[in-house]
Amino acid sequence: MSREIGDDDAHTIAFFQRIIDLTGSDPSDNICNEKLLNDAQVRDFINKQY
Repeated sequence: MSREIGDDDAHTIAFFQRIIDLTGSDPSDNICNEKLLNDAQVRDFINKQY
């Protein structure tokens, strides 16, 4: 299993490097911002239900 996790990490790094090469920018900030936005929307939805 640890080998699979290591392989997944290598694939993730290669994937992100490919995105950076193609777009010229690191998508990490965009992904983080999208997650924060989604978390806020979920919180708002839950709060409106109660």
